[in-house]
Amino acid sequence: MTVRVVSYNILVPIFAEETDYYTKCQPQYLKTDYRWNLIQSQLKQEIINHENTIICLQELSLPLLSKFELFFRRLNYTFSHNLYGQQYNDYMGVGIAVPMSIHINNISMIKVGDHIKKMCKSHRQTSSIFSWIWSWYGWIKGKNKLYISDPWEIAMLRSNVLICLQIMIDGKSLFIGTYHMPCLYKEPDVMVIHASVVKDLMYEHAAGQDFILAG
Repeated sequence: MTVRVVSYNILVPIFAEETDYYTKCQPQYLKTDYRWNLIQSQLKQEIINHENTIICLQELSLPLLSKFELFFRRLNYTFSHNLYGQQYNDYMGVGIAVPMSIHINNISMIKVGDHIKKMCKSHRQTSSIFSWIWSWYGWIKGKNKLYISDPWEIAMLRSNVLICLQIMIDGKSLFIGTYHMPCLYKEPDVMVIHASVVKDLMYEHAAGQDFILAG
């Protein structure tokens, strides 16, 4: 058996409907109902036209979650998901849909920020001391800089979740992961930290076996 993995960023409705941002789009095409019809049509084509398609999704949202659950159930898919966001981003999350004909051996959901905290206790203590000393020095010099941003501290506070499934294909394990990077484009170091840690987590879970990471 062969499998096919596709990945889509859905874009949460609360961001999609910001007409001031999408100035070249007609407002009616940004509405959730219109977009949902396009989304389910596209995903249905992926499933119908190709066998054993696994679908990784980023920017799931609470308003659309039940629609996705019913959609995948009707097409005989198992849908694993995690919403980790807050109200301002429609409780954003990620998910993986797998045909029921494919055996899922294990499901892992890891809050990457918490994992980074466990990794970096010593770094965190050193960083806090350094930040305090540097802030004090800046205040003495009249710069009034009372806080220095530490990318590791910011990375620890992010709530993004990695979903990793272990499936069995002809008796062999294959790990499928999906992750949505923190959208901190003005803090590229934070994004690099998360990307590196997620990569390491996939290697750790796969333990030498094949894996695919989508996001």
